[in-house]
Amino acid sequence: MRFFIATYLFQLDNINSGMEEFIDGRFFDWVDDAAAKIKSFKGEDITIVHHNDADGICSAAILSKLCEYLGHSPRLICIEKVHPAIVEKIHEKVDGVIIYTDLGGLAAKMIDEINAGRSYVFIIDHHPAKPIKSDHVFVLDPELGGISGDVFVSAATLNYIFFRRITEEAKKYAYIAVIGAVGDYHDRSGGVLGFDRFALQEAIEENQVKVKLEQYKERYFIRFFNEYADVVAKYLTDLGACGYGMRCYRDAVRVLFEGFDEETLEEAKKLDKLREEKFHAEIERLKANGFNEGDYTQWFHVEDRFSPLGVKSVGEFCQLIKDMIFVDGKKYLIGFQNMPRIIPDIGEIEWNAVKMSGRAPTQLERLILRGVAPGLELLVPEASKAVGGFADATHKIAAACVIERGKEEEFIQEFEKLVRLELKGRKLTE
Repeated sequence: MRFFIATYLFQLDNINSGMEEFIDGRFFDWVDDAAAKIKSFKGEDITIVHHNDADGICSAAILSKLCEYLGHSPRLICIEKVHPAIVEKIHEKVDGVIIYTDLGGLAAKMIDEINAGRSYVFIIDHHPAKPIKSDHVFVLDPELGGISGDVFVSAATLNYIFFRRITEEAKKYAYIAVIGAVGDYHDRSGGVLGFDRFALQEAIEENQVKVKLEQYKERYFIRFFNEYADVVAKYLTDLGACGYGMRCYRDAVRVLFEGFDEETLEEAKKLDKLREEKFHAEIERLKANGFNEGDYTQWFHVEDRFSPLGVKSVGEFCQLIKDMIFVDGKKYLIGFQNMPRIIPDIGEIEWNAVKMSGRAPTQLERLILRGVAPGLELLVPEASKAVGGFADATHKIAAACVIERGKEEEFIQEFEKLVRLELKGRKLTE
């Protein structure tokens, strides 16, 4: 596959011809094949397993409408990370069709082994993925075709394209794809690009979104919410990530179709305030005590200090502080947070685990994107594998994994070793 984009003002004319000028037709062959399988499914059970940030919530919302269009009432399961123990619980409880979205790209083989042919499984993800040959597990991931899920297509947009390929009914929900893309910071270069741009254009044509230019950056006004996409996305992540233990992600999916009622909006603001308080306290702690430091890493552990916030919070915290003055712009930023034993939609998991989140400060990000420094999509899966952990949903400049509690320092050592090998011992300043 080949994909080229010269500027973020690039737009695609329509789903059937414009997009196919920029991507190999095999992409649409897969989409059509997957669509045919889902349309031919005669059972009642379709389960959507989705991430708990804005992009994952928007993905679940779009897929739920696709399932309803096809005559199904889907069950939604929200998870923070893909892990064998979680996948086993899911596949013990449900069968029929299971769709993983905004996660699972690296986990296809593991999911296939646990599924053992019981269900048809579709993985619709935009993170780096591994291909799989299976009669029951199918992966739709643009990264397998050389298209960056970091930049050109969010999970919400990918699901929108999938829905749109089946029916123009999908155009009613183009605004949700825009919110998901912004929630995943795909507008960080000034505006959304590539396939995200296609969804934006359709939302504009449907009079759902208005573009406003503010200081050389686009903002997208969502008419349905009478609010900008970045504000809506923040509320969705507040509900899904901060309120994960209280199952507030269910409210987040609902408001995408019904709008914010006063109670839900107040809940989002309350969670946002709680997050601000906990993040402020952690910033002060780091300023006072500093990071644990290696040659290439700066790392910290919040333990249970972010509770009751979900473990997505440690990644959000890293994103918040990565360019602050007390953070070294040339070193990978790594945070750890203890994983709870109770997964809201699943039950108790027998593990003693920690979530690791990594971010690249902007100075390091530029080196990664230029190919000077190795990306987190390479480093995190290999380092986690070396300590018996599990990585999924990784990008070049943002990545996460789950490892056994007590192996944090061992993970850092493996991570440092990998960077050293990639750089052949050079410093990032050289």
